[in-house]
Order: sequence, then C-alpha cells, then structure tokens
Amino acid sequence: MPCWIALQTAITTESGPALMDEAALQRTVASLALGFTPRVAMVDEAVLLDVTGSLRLFGGLARLMQLLAQRIALFFESNRALALIWRAQGATSLIALGRLRHAAGKPGPGRTRVADLPMHTLTAARPHLGVLERIGCRSWDDLLRLPRDGVARRFGAELLEALDRARGSLPDNHDWLVLPEHFEEKIELNALVTHGPALMAGAERLLAGLHAWLLGRQSGICALRLTWHLDKRRDVVPSGEMDVRTAQPAQDLRHVTRLIAEHLAQQQLPAPVHSLSLRSLVTEPLVDAAAATTSLLMEARRQGDSAVELIERLSARLGPAQVQAWQPCADHRPEQMQRWVSAQGAIQLIAGGARQTRARGQKGLKKMEAGAEEGAARTDALYPTWLLPEPIRLAAVGDSPVYQGPLLRLAGPQRLEASGWLMNGEAAGVRSKPAAIRDYFIYRSQQAGLLWIFSERLPVPQPADTQRRAWYLHGFFA
Repeated sequence: MPCWIALQTAITTESGPALMDEAALQRTVASLALGFTPRVAMVDEAVLLDVTGSLRLFGGLARLMQLLAQRIALFFESNRALALIWRAQGATSLIALGRLRHAAGKPGPGRTRVADLPMHTLTAARPHLGVLERIGCRSWDDLLRLPRDGVARRFGAELLEALDRARGSLPDNHDWLVLPEHFEEKIELNALVTHGPALMAGAERLLAGLHAWLLGRQSGICALRLTWHLDKRRDVVPSGEMDVRTAQPAQDLRHVTRLIAEHLAQQQLPAPVHSLSLRSLVTEPLVDAAAATTSLLMEARRQGDSAVELIERLSARLGPAQVQAWQPCADHRPEQMQRWVSAQGAIQLIAGGARQTRARGQKGLKKMEAGAEEGAARTDALYPTWLLPEPIRLAAVGDSPVYQGPLLRLAGPQRLEASGWLMNGEAAGVRSKPAAIRDYFIYRSQQAGLLWIFSERLPVPQPADTQRRAWYLHGFFA
C-alpha cells in the first residue's frame, strides 16, 4: 500500500540572526529526507516523501518517522538551533499534505478521516473557497458528492484532478528533488563586515547548507572554497577567497568550521564585505554514511579530535611551515633516509594516495600487498631510533670499540658504500669525505643500552700504521 509523509519545520536560533530563511529551511529538510527515500518533493510549504519502498528497510512507518524526526532535530541542534517539526501520513501525497495543514490549524491527537478534511487543506480548492463555502462544500466529501460535470464547468478540471489524485485514481506526479553535483550557495550579509573573524557568522550559515547537502548525497567534503565579495565603491579587487582542504573526507563539519575560523582570524580585508559564497571543490562518497549519521548513541560518536585534525588546525593557526613531519627518502645513507616536510602536505599526500588505491579496487590492493611483502624482505637491517648530528669517534681496544666500558656485539656487519657522505646541514652535491665503506654493527653497552656503531675503511691503500679500522658511534636504539 502506498505511504506518504508530509513534513513542515520551523527553527528558532539560540542567539543572533536566523540560521536560514524559509526557502533554505525547506531545501535543508528535503536534503535530510533523501537519506530515507529518493522520492522527495517540495510542494508549497511542505516536504513530501514517498516512503513506500523504504518501510521494510527502516523497520516500519513508526520507526522511520521517528528516525527522520531525530535526524532533523539532531542536525539543527548541531547548528545551535531548535527545530519544531510537524508531520502527517497518508496513502497519497495530497492526503498527507491535507492532514498536515489540518493538524497545524487544529492541533490535537488522532488522525482525521480523509472525507472530513476541510476544503482549505486542498491546494487546488483555495482559489474557490468563497464559492464552495456558499454552496455548502466544507469538506472533501461534500465536494465529491457534487456532479463531476458541473464541478468541472464551474471550477475547472484542476480541482477534479486534485481530488482524483487524493483518492488514488490518478498517480502522484511530482518533481523529485535531485541534489546538484557540486554545492554552491551565496548569501548577503546583514551588514558590511570589515574584519575577517566577523565573517564567521555568515560562513556558518553557508556551512549549515553544505552539511545538509553532504548528508543528502551521503558524501564527505575534502576541499571547499569560501569567497567574500568586497564593496565595489573601493579601488580594490572585487573579491577574495581561500581554499580549505582536509586529509580525510568530513561529513560532520565541526572540524571544517574550526579550520575556517583559524584562517579568517588571520585574514586582512582591504574593503568591507557585503556577501559570501561557498563552493565544494572535492567530495568523496561515504559507504557507511547512512549508518554513521543515524546513530544517536554517544558512545558511537568519536570523542575528541584525531591526530590529523589536530595537525590541520595547528597548520592553519601557525602556518604550514611551522608544523612539520618526517618523510622517508629512497636513500641508503642513514643521514639522508628522511627529510622534514610540511605535516599538512604530507597527510594530504598520504590521504590522496589512499583514495586512489580505493578507486583502483582489488587490483590495487593486491599490488599493495605485493609491495608490502617486498618491503618486509628489505627490513633485514635494523636502524636506530636516534641519529647523532655528527658521528663520535670511539676509542678501541684491539679491534673492538669502547664506549663507557666494554661493548657486546649483537648484530652486524651491514655494509654501506657510497661515493660521498652528506651530513646534516651540508648542501647537496658537496662531498664531505672521499668515497668510503662503512660496516655497521649493533653493540650493547651496560650503561648506554643499544648502540649503532660503524667502522670505516677507506678503499684506497693506507700506510701500515693506519690499517686498523676507525670506530664511530652514530645512533642509539630506544
């Protein structure tokens, strides 16, 4: 049996201006409803949902309506607004809409019979309410009792078609809501803004619409662009913009909101701003978005910020160059096996590679597994946790090094040979030493723990009194 739900929502914000106007509110509720059925339409002041094919998936009509109301309330609560929700159900869209309008006029328990719905609840009858009232038609049933030919001649065919659609004799045809591929919205600010941090109030209004769009498309945002439009009376560029990127696709925009606030706090506006626009640049579908967004259990929500979110927020506040992370390099020389790069750029590069791997599917996964096995075969050598800025020359007893007492050899040698060694702080291409061969060993010291020590022998012939190997301490193990 067909089943329709009609929704009408009003919101009140805790403080400050309204979060959105009525049109934006209706679009937002319709976007949230797309998480329960693809057949969503905006008709007059209400949002209509055909949930016939979704009842079994969500455990029945009562459960579906409860989850829908909870999602709407939770969405506006996260945006510091209180949502007032009116809903009604019917076998057709016009019955659900009529019951919704009747309940709004006369709130009370129970469900009104279709025959008893007043004429003003039918949109097609509203232009003729005066005439219908004078001839005694006060409910849908009264109008159905009149001769059809006379009703068509007096009120037009649209009224009869609406009645047939309400009774199920004609199909419910609506323009179903289809969300655009990219989110783009522009708003006018209530007043001219001259300071960057003051733009945050307008940005939050745009982010609320973006959040609903993401929920409707079951996607997460990876990059977006905020543009502010400057007063044209000033001799400056007409607009300014900033891009915000995240390493992980975000559907809960609290982290994105904090990033935008950090950027705007450092923004210098050359002229007053009169409007803002927001556009999505990169999005990614989330497979488990429906399960993640409908959970209302506190333990199901992640508490606190992740390490990636912390790095991105610190990079936005201090600058990308001030937050760094090490990155491995394909070099056999210990001093050149890693380099320091921007932490934000590093995590975005890793996340981008992970997204490409997921897009390649199982074929790419098999290549990664093969690469992991190959990498495991190259982990024969054990490398220390810390390297010294410069190797320390050690004393030797016989042909063994000494450091704070005698040492016990545990592993080695591992031979490394290079035409030149670049130490920390030296420019590329500068040869600090002639071509050398190093044999690395792991020694244990009773006082200092595990040590990484190498002995160096020059490949060219040396005098007899210098044939003994020179020992150097190069690093420590944790």
